[in-house]
Amino acid sequence: MPGGRTLSPATRAGWSLQLAVLGFLAFSLLRAAAAPKSPDETDLFFNSGPVPFIRVEIPEDGMKQLRREARQYVRATVTEGGHVYTNVGVHLKGAAGSFRPVDAENPALTLNFDKFQEGQKFHGLDKLHLNNSVQDPSYTTELLCGELFLAAGVPAARAGHAVVELNGRRLGLYVLKEGFGKNFLKRHFSNPRGNLYDGGFLREISEPMERISGIEPTGQPEVAALVKACEIPDERERLAALEKRLDVDRFLSFIAMEMMVWHWDGYLMKKNNYRVYHDPDSDKISFFPHGMDQMFWQANGPVFPQAEGLVAASILNTREGRARYKARATQLTTNVFLVGALTNRILQVQARLRPVLASLDPQSAAQHDQEVRKLIREVEQRGAYLHRVLGGEGPKPVVFPPENVARVQGWKSRVDSGDARFSEGQEQGIPVLVVEAVPPTEPTAEPVQGMCLASYRVTVLLHPGRYAFEGRVRTDGVVSTGKSTRGLGAGLRISQHKRQNSLSGDAPWQEISYEFTVKEEEEEVELICDLRGSKGKAFFDRSSLLLRRLPDAPAESPSKPTPGATR
Repeated sequence: MPGGRTLSPATRAGWSLQLAVLGFLAFSLLRAAAAPKSPDETDLFFNSGPVPFIRVEIPEDGMKQLRREARQYVRATVTEGGHVYTNVGVHLKGAAGSFRPVDAENPALTLNFDKFQEGQKFHGLDKLHLNNSVQDPSYTTELLCGELFLAAGVPAARAGHAVVELNGRRLGLYVLKEGFGKNFLKRHFSNPRGNLYDGGFLREISEPMERISGIEPTGQPEVAALVKACEIPDERERLAALEKRLDVDRFLSFIAMEMMVWHWDGYLMKKNNYRVYHDPDSDKISFFPHGMDQMFWQANGPVFPQAEGLVAASILNTREGRARYKARATQLTTNVFLVGALTNRILQVQARLRPVLASLDPQSAAQHDQEVRKLIREVEQRGAYLHRVLGGEGPKPVVFPPENVARVQGWKSRVDSGDARFSEGQEQGIPVLVVEAVPPTEPTAEPVQGMCLASYRVTVLLHPGRYAFEGRVRTDGVVSTGKSTRGLGAGLRISQHKRQNSLSGDAPWQEISYEFTVKEEEEEVELICDLRGSKGKAFFDRSSLLLRRLPDAPAESPSKPTPGATR
């Protein structure tokens, strides 16, 4: 401040409130622009009022059924705000990380109000989900990312919150999410009678999908036509065929936003957590995001990540498709991913939730404060990267001297699972990066659950071509039992790819090389010095870590992306 004047706590609080209001107004304009023009009862429910208290009563016969078949609907009575809803369909929900049995501390639930009683609605909603948010302790990313997708013109479920009670047992705060039902489709399409599919867990659209709604009795012919278009070898013919079967502009926004919020477990990077709708009027398919509870974790996640989804890869593997995708990502970064508005939206959600959490458990309210600060840092860091890279200030491509070898510097440590210790120093005159897997204090039922997944990483920008990531590695007592989709023991690889090289036990220094290909345009590649095991140390000779540019060859890269739980 001029003259060194210090603001009082009250004044600082006033400024913070004003900034929060301004940020909220800016973000509200974006959401309003993407929302349907005529607000309805559901808009009032999601945008105003206190956090609701929802009481769910399931008879004992229904509880027994859910213990046997968690995904089968049973009848329940739901009470909220003085309203009693009978014959509500309820089943358990959640995937590998979030599913909990019905008798657990916090089972996640799907409530279908017109499943057994046609026309019954909850504040205008025919279907909703009560997510336990065990993978998002901020209780915010589903709401925030849904609003970002909506602002980008991509249909997405709205989210709020609720305090939930099941059979007299207080479960706590939940994320309340709009269901992908008929009401959802009516909000975004003039014709909601098309087929809506659930992509399922790690399933591609070329595989059978569950039909959530629609009139097509068997098969998924409109999806099969899209798959056929994706398989056309010629780039121009493929894009022309895709334009007839897919809302390409909306899909580009969909995958660009998945990249921007780093939805590593979505369709673009994992062929997971998505819904597909065939609009009968346009005869085109649209994709919707889902499962957005592990977001923003990689600040420097590349603009062009490895595309595992068939439709995404079929577009991004064309010159025109990559150019349109990058242009859309740049546009969304400038006009939608507004860091100040996003962080103030997070603070607004926190202000609504904190009194509720404090009334439930003061300690959980304090923990939530920490998680909110963490989320704000992640959004700020992600935004800084996107604006730097897409705003023309991004990293420069690696320059190779005549011998086509470049040293790699700037390594940073990261733990994806388990516990690890990192150190840098000298070993008999050799500069080393050391990763040590710390064994769990208690034995685990599954070997992979007790495995440490830790690494040193650095991201480089490379021109199209063939490369080898090389270095010397040794191990000391590394145990690599269990399973891992990216490889076991110690080795070298690039992000989202599996490695065949692997050292374990007490292995002496060995030269390791990992070859890969960058196609068509400049691409950011994350190089990884990897350790995957339950105990032991991996040593990487820092002076030996290099990139070698290889002669061009027609052969494809031996490294192929594989789906899995870690990156």
